Amino acid sequence: MKKLIVMALALQSCWPIVSKKDGDFLEEVVSLNEFNSESDDYNSDLHYNKSGYTYLTFSSKRDRKDVFNLVHLKAVFTYDKQLGIEMYKSGGWQGTLFADYGGLEGMINRANGNFNVYGPKTLLFDRDIQGITTEKNFFLFYADDSKGDMQIKYMRNSSKGIEGPYDFDILNSSKDDGYPSFSYLGDKIYFSSNRDGNFDIYELSILRTESEQVTPESLLHPKTYKLRKVEELSSPYDDKCPSFYDGTMVFVSDRPGGEGGQDIYYATFQNGKWGTPVNAGKRINTPHNEYRPILPVMDNFNYHLMIFSSDRPGGKGGYDLYMTGLMKKWY
Repeated sequence: MKKLIVMALALQSCWPIVSKKDGDFLEEVVSLNEFNSESDDYNSDLHYNKSGYTYLTFSSKRDRKDVFNLVHLKAVFTYDKQLGIEMYKSGGWQGTLFADYGGLEGMINRANGNFNVYGPKTLLFDRDIQGITTEKNFFLFYADDSKGDMQIKYMRNSSKGIEGPYDFDILNSSKDDGYPSFSYLGDKIYFSSNRDGNFDIYELSILRTESEQVTPESLLHPKTYKLRKVEELSSPYDDKCPSFYDGTMVFVSDRPGGEGGQDIYYATFQNGKWGTPVNAGKRINTPHNEYRPILPVMDNFNYHLMIFSSDRPGGKGGYDLYMTGLMKKWY
């Protein structure tokens, strides 16, 4: 009998402890009202969170009106019958939970200017990337059109302070490049580019030996890498804004067969190959435009939470930010 009890406890420990707010699939599409404005708000990034406390960074025209610049706001997950995100109100010990993102405000101030700044992506090394580092390295990736075409750039905050911005040359071309997304193992970088005419999804594979560790330097300046267009996901139409997490890719496309405008699609990577992209359906897509979906790292959730933007009616104006569940995970 004791053996059976021990076995039952061991099996139970393999499964995540899921609370009601984590376990209830978010069926509805919820507007992030506190973060939206009358101007266009899109291209979001939700950083790795501690106990539900995090930063929401996105592109907005609320300040400069004529160009998109980055905005970052402290956020906290809430639960009142359904999941929500609210702005964090100052006060209390919870403010210390934002310490890992030190330097973010300085990075964003340095990134912004009299030009468009798109597609922010933050990386906290050794959390978002399974790598080796002797100190905390916090990165901000984004793209801007300060020189005409959209180019991917990055900044780094470490013990040396904020460094950059630097051009991410291994991804950039003479055309528009943006929206980098990284695998947890640090061996794949996905992004979109119109270097061949229309926008397609590209994959940069970083080639390492089994003994080589992932470091910030080997991620940013790999000795050996291979670049390819991901034909399995791309189409003769515009395919943009890839976001990869936990074996699932989400992106937008205006390919035929959708609800209209740009639609959200997803595909899963299994047994070394990509499955056929699936339209997210009428629950999420509309006859209007959906844009830049992301799958934030939510380790305790038993489903993929997705944040995206849309210019559908009923928002505060232009593009607004929304949140919903994409699909359930199978452990």
